[in-house]
Amino acid sequence: NGEIGLSMAQSGAKEVHGVDISDVSISNANALSKEHKLSHKCKFVQMDAEKMSYPDEKFDLVHEYGALHHVDLEVSLKEVSRVLKNDGRFICTEALRHNPIIHWYRKRSMHLRTEWEVDHILGVSDIYKGKKYFKTVKIKYFHLFALIAIPFRKTFFFKHLLKILEFIDNIILKIPFVQKLAWVAVIEYSDPK
Repeated sequence: NGEIGLSMAQSGAKEVHGVDISDVSISNANALSKEHKLSHKCKFVQMDAEKMSYPDEKFDLVHEYGALHHVDLEVSLKEVSRVLKNDGRFICTEALRHNPIIHWYRKRSMHLRTEWEVDHILGVSDIYKGKKYFKTVKIKYFHLFALIAIPFRKTFFFKHLLKILEFIDNIILKIPFVQKLAWVAVIEYSDPK
């Protein structure tokens, strides 16, 4: 609905473009940009991320949040590398598929997601497919032990518990074979080919 784009505009981006296949999301994003008096900086349009109408090397930065598992990954990575400037970066926030407990939960809560989504949650090998279109791929892993705090989110000690569990995650998620068990990864693709 455009919240991240608005945040970029509020943080100093001179121009923000947002795309979504959903006309409802685009309508919501444009309404939100008007509400926040940012429509002069933010342009949200309905567009297929697999076939964008932007010219080559237009953007300094492309950001996506939880969308890569809804598209043809290879086509989308190629398309983003096309619209990025040579020194541009593509920042992605995506759920990971490797944790068997989290994946079991996804399959048991199908009312919250589609079968396609569950089947296409990214694995680390999927993320590294980006090497075909970007010279550099960096991954930072988040939320393993921090998930324990979820049942306590309405208690007075939630913030303290979460802080402790995030501290543990910052240590544990540096271990290579444990990293894949995280719930979320932030991926930075840079140096488009």
